[in-house]
Amino acid sequence: ALDVRPILDAIGAGAHRVSEIAGRVGRPATSMSRPLERLLGLRLARREVPFGDSEKKSRRSLYKLDDPFFRLWFRTVAPNRAQLAAGTRQTRSALLSRFWNGLVSQAWEDICRAGIPRLASPSALGRLGPWGPASRWWKGNEPEWDIVSESIDGSRLLLGEVKWSAEARSTRELERLARPLMARLLPSLPGRYSKHEIVRALFVPEIGPRASRRVQGALVVTGSDLLR
Repeated sequence: ALDVRPILDAIGAGAHRVSEIAGRVGRPATSMSRPLERLLGLRLARREVPFGDSEKKSRRSLYKLDDPFFRLWFRTVAPNRAQLAAGTRQTRSALLSRFWNGLVSQAWEDICRAGIPRLASPSALGRLGPWGPASRWWKGNEPEWDIVSESIDGSRLLLGEVKWSAEARSTRELERLARPLMARLLPSLPGRYSKHEIVRALFVPEIGPRASRRVQGALVVTGSDLLR
């Protein structure tokens, strides 16, 4: 059986499609099914498909490391052991800083998607639910969406943008972050979603006490809303 360690190294370094992973480990893509299934079974990796696609039939799969610590290790430590061992405290800190924001942003996205079905009704977005499981959406060269979810009653479609920003405390800054979200074209989802009411939301860790909860027509969702 193909050793799974090189696959973890490949995914951690940024290869997420089967063809990319196979290229990194020097194996044909047709040989990757069993070791990838093993990683999924061990919950070391997860398979993502775009919202609206069938998990069994979709050919647009991405494989990600499931645990934030594993992402940190295989992105920062594993490929740079010699540099970390020989370097100073300053060089180690500089190396970590190259990847830290990306790692934290990915963890924040995971928290946002996982929190959608558990949103409490006191929040504005929670009152429009309850919501089903949330997923990413992507297709070809179309703009990606960080969060897409359907309300349980099938009447609404949530389209969300996730931002990890320590500056999103004022209404003005939230408006700046929300402009691209409101201007983005709707995803080309299957026809069964065509009549849904569209709800756009901006997800940020926190906002200032006087900042608006709706900017540019988008709802603002914070970490406290998701973890309440």
